[in-house]
Amino acid sequence: RSNREKIIARYGLALALSRDNKYNQALEEARESLKLQEDNLILQSALLEIHLNAGNGLEAVAVGKNLLEMNPLNYPISMMYAKALIDQKQYDQAEEVLKKLLFKRKEDPQIWYWLAEVQGLDQNIIGLHLSRAEYFYLTGSYETSLKHLRMALELVGNNFQLTETIHNKIERSHKSIEALKST
Repeated sequence: RSNREKIIARYGLALALSRDNKYNQALEEARESLKLQEDNLILQSALLEIHLNAGNGLEAVAVGKNLLEMNPLNYPISMMYAKALIDQKQYDQAEEVLKKLLFKRKEDPQIWYWLAEVQGLDQNIIGLHLSRAEYFYLTGSYETSLKHLRMALELVGNNFQLTETIHNKIERSHKSIEALKST
């Protein structure tokens, strides 16, 4: 077999073993495939995914951090790394990873959903409501977005800048609702 065929076979076997909850064997196959082509991002990501599936939190965080340093703002790696951080209750770091990803993909509802979850776990209730509002806005649930914006507005107190930002988002949601009514 060619190297390419060996890599493909080991990669496929690693994923199949992982799906069958045979994580030690899956990790062994993934590592063997990486020996054949160390810089293959798909194989490296598979190793991270298998560690996540196996519940190897510390390993998943280490692999994820390393991969993200080599591939900044890579969407699948960022999401898997954030998951590993969440599993290890490293909410601040997970929030940071997701926020960085939003610079590149600010209209991705999945990132906003995960960000809201992390903020909720970290007891950042204002952030939770703002992220949920953005998630619901991006998925077309403008009324639900408004509900979360109003909840956030009640919590901000005297923070003028944040209050102004929330009012602008409320206005945006109202405009979207009006635009739907006029069509």
